[in-house]
Amino acid sequence: MIVCILSLGSCWREPRDGRPFLWNSSGVADLRGTRQRAKVRGQVRFDSRLYQQVVGTSRLRGSCWHATPVSESLGFRGLALERRASHRTSADWYLVSVTERMIGTLDEASWDAKGTQLISLSQWKSAQQALLLARRDAWLRGSAGAAVFTPNSADGDWAVRIW
Repeated sequence: MIVCILSLGSCWREPRDGRPFLWNSSGVADLRGTRQRAKVRGQVRFDSRLYQQVVGTSRLRGSCWHATPVSESLGFRGLALERRASHRTSADWYLVSVTERMIGTLDEASWDAKGTQLISLSQWKSAQQALLLARRDAWLRGSAGAAVFTPNSADGDWAVRIW
């Protein structure tokens, strides 16, 4: 599947044993900095050499990748971005992060089951960040409003309605 990156989570992690990977996940600020505080555990894996190439030659936002399907093992969700896709390739999914500032806090019923795949969800007190895959026209419903995913539109990636 082809995944286009529009935004990432706040937490980055590198292995301590020299493996050539980086991981990204949702995170929130607490009294000790930005940490995972996972309600739903998961992460996106990058090959660190490919990641450095992308950051060195272009921006990460808008880059498309060949990716594995989202997997789950022992309550932990994972997505591996394996290699860059051609810039002419259409995305099957978009990788996005959202916070409570967009439409309020999210719960288990807050996302379109057919149009989104949750990777990770972090929360501390009222602060929240979700990292998910979304298809065009997928929706989210939070405590303060709703949003429809409209990638790369003139008004932003989300059409938001607050109530």
